[in-house]
Amino acid sequence: MKRKSLHDNADFACPIVGTCLTVNELRKICRKCGNAETATDYEAHIFLVGQAKEAGSPTAKYLQKFLDRKYRHELRAFFRIDDPGELRRLWRQRADTGNIPGAFWALMSHPTAPEALLREVYGEVHMLSHRVGAANRADLTRVAALEDRVASLATALDDGRSAMRRAVAVWKGRCRQAMEELAAERTRRQAAERERVSLRQALASSAVAAVTRERDALRAQLAETTSRLVDTETEAGRQALVLERLYTEREQARRELADRDSEVAALEATLFSALGSAATALQAHAEHHHPGLADPAGRYPHDAPEGTTCAGGGTCGRDCPCRSEAAGLAGKRVLYVGGRCALVAHYKVLAAKFGCELLHHDGGREQSAHRLWELLGAADAVVCPVDCVSHEACALVKQACRGCRKPLILTRSSGLSSLARSLAELGAAPQ
Repeated sequence: MKRKSLHDNADFACPIVGTCLTVNELRKICRKCGNAETATDYEAHIFLVGQAKEAGSPTAKYLQKFLDRKYRHELRAFFRIDDPGELRRLWRQRADTGNIPGAFWALMSHPTAPEALLREVYGEVHMLSHRVGAANRADLTRVAALEDRVASLATALDDGRSAMRRAVAVWKGRCRQAMEELAAERTRRQAAERERVSLRQALASSAVAAVTRERDALRAQLAETTSRLVDTETEAGRQALVLERLYTEREQARRELADRDSEVAALEATLFSALGSAATALQAHAEHHHPGLADPAGRYPHDAPEGTTCAGGGTCGRDCPCRSEAAGLAGKRVLYVGGRCALVAHYKVLAAKFGCELLHHDGGREQSAHRLWELLGAADAVVCPVDCVSHEACALVKQACRGCRKPLILTRSSGLSSLARSLAELGAAPQ
């Protein structure tokens, strides 16, 4: 049985080109087919999509051969299966392991794949591209900030190293000078000792008084030299202490840099864990429904009306188990009072993963109490971290929520993980 060509999949040409080809492969094929070198990645993508829809075009034939050669192993694996259920199972196995491009092309070119399965896979790949794009933008912003921080710390470390090297060079120079003076002094002492011996021999045959005066002068000179030697050794010890202090400061700077790196890694792990948990909950809920449940407005399956048929064959009602905790927050507004201003953007991204909108008030740091009253009136629920909020704002929130009968969750920490647990608790609570 003959497989489907690119022309047969004209409706899916855009996701096939965008998913199954890398940017380098896209550029290479465009250059081979005569596309302009100055074209952007988007223009090259549009060029190949248009060529793929033309029946019998040389570019479409070359692109067909390129994809068949690149994904020949996946093509053989899918071609041996005719049952739609087995095809869906094989696609899910490949998608869960991250092998989406090859499995996508093999399924789209399969001769007996049903149209419903193709539309389902197309919708999944389409939404995956949106989620990956949004996550990449947030990650790029975070990575840029971390790179700036690492660069500043590296610059400070380099400055410290340069200062330490200069201090070491000065200390070595002074030590070398002291050693030279010590060697010269030892030479003088040896000469004085030899002269003393000769004078002792001369004492036996010459005037004792003159020799005694000379000996006293030599003793005074020796005492002065010894004093200078002691001063030199003291200076050398002081320089050694300075060097040790500089070395200790350098090690402390290294430890501080390691601590900052650990804090950055912990913050990233917390962020990825929170975002990953919310995204997994939404995806698991979406897999309970047929892909056709999403209307043109882009609602998630948990927004489907009652009476809709679930993937399990039952009727979706208020007590249907397919409605997850995140569905309880869909379309709601959650007010977050206090917290760290640097994490406000991440708070809002995490709330969006739960399907709700996050309103933020800094707890009286810069925003007024009047603004807090306005936000309390527009919110459906309130979350307040007690470790990063003023006492006045916390008391005001408790009083307002008690009077308006709005849900209030007080958390011990202003971190992302605490916010994720609070949103999950609000989503699981009866509405």
